[in-house]
Order: sequence, then structure tokens, then C-alpha cells
Amino acid sequence: MDKNYYNAYEVRYKKVYEAGIERWGHSPNDPELVNILTKWVEENQLRGKSIIEFACGEGASGLILSHLGCTYHGIDISQSALNKSREILKNYPNATVSLIDMVNKKIEGSFDAALDVMGFHMLVVDSDREKYLKNAYSCLKGGSPMLFFRESYRIDAYEGEIESFEKWKEISGEDYDRLHKRIAKGVDQDVEVYIPLVPSRAKTKNGYQKELSKAGFIIDHIKEMDVNINCPNSVTFFVHRPKENK
Repeated sequence: MDKNYYNAYEVRYKKVYEAGIERWGHSPNDPELVNILTKWVEENQLRGKSIIEFACGEGASGLILSHLGCTYHGIDISQSALNKSREILKNYPNATVSLIDMVNKKIEGSFDAALDVMGFHMLVVDSDREKYLKNAYSCLKGGSPMLFFRESYRIDAYEGEIESFEKWKEISGEDYDRLHKRIAKGVDQDVEVYIPLVPSRAKTKNGYQKELSKAGFIIDHIKEMDVNINCPNSVTFFVHRPKENK
């Protein structure tokens, strides 16, 4: 993930922290995230098991999963976000994070489950999405579950091929070069900050299903999510890697 447009994540995190904003991404107190992760852990008997989170950001899910008794490992491309993760997870010896290119680097280890929270839809190029899913699939043990939580969803999403970021910019019409004003919660008051728009690519449910199935995942359940501030229109996929044939 060394392409320039992915660098916007590190720029964004740095700018919001410099402005005095404590957290930019989703909260570990998000009731929907807490409820779904808790149920997912219980139904798959993941307490005490190893879970890897792709695009872990500031560690909100890691904190929830650590509270639930899981062994957690988060990976991300933003060093600033990972620094925040390490800070909030410092009291959990079974929680670790690391900086890694999740598209181009094979993930070391074999995990009992995997998680993606609003991460997959941030990849816009087809080849990047395919490699990302391949890496997620490859690091899972046979029969293990993966949860894709709040992936951006549109019934009219573009379903054609995207072979480059330039093609995506042309189709989406988004301005990724100019800094955009955002308002976020600071320590004592709302804070105005100017940050780059980060790319994201919504899909239809059928579009996601095709990608996940092509990667080898078995889709167990699809849930349309309530409208929320983090990702207004989204869908959650519960999938698993099939057991290997003996």
C-alpha cells in the first residue's frame, strides 16, 4: 500500500492529533460495534483465541476484544494511529499491533479469526482489493470466521473495473488533493481541522459477495446496518474460511 493516495491516512491522523483531537475513528464505546463483536466472539467461541484486525486504526476494536478475553493483533499502515493503539492497549499483555502493508505483504502467523472494521471499502483499485482479501484469507486457520463490519454500501455503486486510482478519481469526481474542513470533538470543545479526503469505494451487496466468494470465503450472513455517523450507509458481512479437505 505504498501508493501516494494511501498516505492520506497518516497525514489525516497527524493533523487531527496536532489539533488536540483525542480520537478520529470509531469509539470503543460504540454500542453497535460492542454488541456485534461480543455476539461474534461468543458464537464462535473466540475467548482466549487469536484474532487479527486488518486496518486496526486507533485500536477501538482491539480494546473491545481484549475486554472479551481474546488475544489480539492489529495491523495498519499509519504509524500515528498505531501509536494511539499501543497507548490504549498498554494494559493488555495479549494485545499487540504492528505497521504493515496489508496489500503487498504476506501476513505472518495463523489466526483463529480476523476482523475488518470499515477498512476494506477504503481500497479502490481492484487488484489492491483482491490482494488484501487474499492476505486475510491466507492468515486464517481452516474453518475460522472473519467479520467485515460497516463496509460502505450503495445500491447504485459502480461495479465496473477500476485498474488505477486515476480511473477512480475520474469516475467518482472526488477531490483528494484539497484539504477539507471537518469538525471534531476536542478535549474541551469542538475543533475545526483541515484534512485530506481519503478514498473509499462503496459496493452493492452483490458486488461484495462476488469479491468475497472469489477470495474463497463462505458467506454466512449479511446485515444491513443502521444509518450512523461513521459510515452512513453500510453493510456487515459474516464469513469464514472453509475447512481444508483431508
